[in-house]
Amino acid sequence: MSSRLPAVITVIALVLGLSGLAPSAARAATHAVAIADFAFAPATLTITVGDTVTWTNEDAVEHTATSTGGAFDSGLLAQGESFSFTFTAAGTYDYLCTPHPTMTGRIVVVAAAATAAPSDPPPGGLPDVAMPTEPASPSGLIGMALLAASVSLAAIRLVAAARRRSA
Repeated sequence: MSSRLPAVITVIALVLGLSGLAPSAARAATHAVAIADFAFAPATLTITVGDTVTWTNEDAVEHTATSTGGAFDSGLLAQGESFSFTFTAAGTYDYLCTPHPTMTGRIVVVAAAATAAPSDPPPGGLPDVAMPTEPASPSGLIGMALLAASVSLAAIRLVAAARRRSA
């Protein structure tokens, strides 16, 4: 079985990558919303979970970017000041400027796309391994259980394949 150690390490790395425990900071993006001429531009913005939005006040008067649902509040921003918020949950976030409530905007946050499994098996003839289709949360018990089950399944399949070959 010691000759299978590199294969086991490869499977574990693949499972970690597909489970969402691999670094995801590279997928996060920052989006800009300008506050100018008593309006938010763009007025509606669609982003992905984990992305950050930065509002910058370009007007000579103070404005806010205040979520109507309480998720975020920039406080008063003077000309040239900015406020950033990272969205960690999918949903629609309506917001307004509290001193000027006719100024409204919307952030639509969509779930990150699941990483697709490779269509061809890796070199070395590793058996097929079932992978979760949604990224797991590294802090969630369910994500950790999926990771443990995937790693265990991969190890069991590798041992069974090695026994079949040696029989």
